[in-house]
Amino acid sequence: MQALILAAGCGKRLRPLTDYVPKSLVEVNGVPLLVNALECLSGRGIEEVVIVVGDKREIIVERIGFDYKGMRIVYVENPRYQETNNIYSFWLAQNYVHDDVVMLECDLFYRRSLVDKVLEGSGECNILISPYDAGTMDGTVIAVDGDGRVKNLVIKRDQGEGFDYEGKYKTVNVYTFKRDFIKNQLFPFVDTYVQRQSVNSYYELVLGGLIYWGNGDVRAVEISGDEWCEIDDMEDLKKAEEKFGSNG
Repeated sequence: MQALILAAGCGKRLRPLTDYVPKSLVEVNGVPLLVNALECLSGRGIEEVVIVVGDKREIIVERIGFDYKGMRIVYVENPRYQETNNIYSFWLAQNYVHDDVVMLECDLFYRRSLVDKVLEGSGECNILISPYDAGTMDGTVIAVDGDGRVKNLVIKRDQGEGFDYEGKYKTVNVYTFKRDFIKNQLFPFVDTYVQRQSVNSYYELVLGGLIYWGNGDVRAVEISGDEWCEIDDMEDLKKAEEKFGSNG
């Protein structure tokens, strides 16, 4: 099994910290985001971790190296990280993925049990979710049927005024994909989108299209909001340090 980590962003909202270190190495109580991710992935039968890097990539390579607790580390450079969004980083990784994969974004801090839970998912694609909390959450949401199958996925851009959040769940931005699903369905659709539409968009938009058309068995795996934090700005960082303090 492989892991794919998207870590190209520059984290403008975390300045001045990210003037000196890449966003993926910002620390929560002394632990860099990327190091926490690798710790959580280790010991899970993952042989290779593909990391898409961009901003301050040299610092990441020097800090992490090419092996982490027996997991081979492969770096993919996104030279256009300042002008593109996560769909482009995801697209760049397509020739490096050749197995079942767990994918996550590197603006997250979470407990080790989170990876165990998403790996237990039974779908061709499993999406980690938490009940939506309008006071603390923002971004892509999904709806789920009674069997745990994802009915639809809506990115933030399409959540206009009056959008109904009742019964919706927030995506944690952690996924597992079976090899056939990501190689034969998701990557080809992403490739078409990047080539014909835009590099400044989101892979979730394409995944939402596959869900809409009923392509593949896409399931949700629910966890508590207490198990993770998305860190986009200094306020998020402060909340994460409180949540994952010495007793967290």
